[in-house]
Amino acid sequence: MYYARGVPSDRERKDRLIQTRVPRDLEATLKSEARRRRVTVSHLIRNVLEDAFDLVDGVVADVDRLVSDSVTLARNVGENARRLADPARSRSGEDHADLADVYAWNEVVLQRATACSSCSAKMARGERGFVGLSDDPGRRRAWLCSSCIVALGGAPREEEA
Repeated sequence: MYYARGVPSDRERKDRLIQTRVPRDLEATLKSEARRRRVTVSHLIRNVLEDAFDLVDGVVADVDRLVSDSVTLARNVGENARRLADPARSRSGEDHADLADVYAWNEVVLQRATACSSCSAKMARGERGFVGLSDDPGRRRAWLCSSCIVALGGAPREEEA
């Protein structure tokens, strides 16, 4: 039975002799370290080899997990970046927002042009618009024009009436 990881029972364990040539300085290091630890050179080499295999197994498992986590993170970042960087989608009408998760509308004066999430009407800088408030932080911001807010039941301001 191959003795690489784990400790076999006494019945399974039949030590084998493996010989190898090593440089003089490595021999001196091994003998010095064995004396310091009060073990034989053979025992020291066996322990070092076993520890090296355990260490490599741990590193490989950690690298696999790290790569997997990195791929997941990269996908999430990519999806979020595409969603944030593609304002043309909402203007094209391709992404009419699902407004079900909007719990309130806040009237604002637009600093930059956008499009109504309901009817895709262009809304210019300086116009009144309505921004949707939602508890979903990953949700695309929803905008409504004055016509669509009236259609939802919002009353026009007194100045407009």
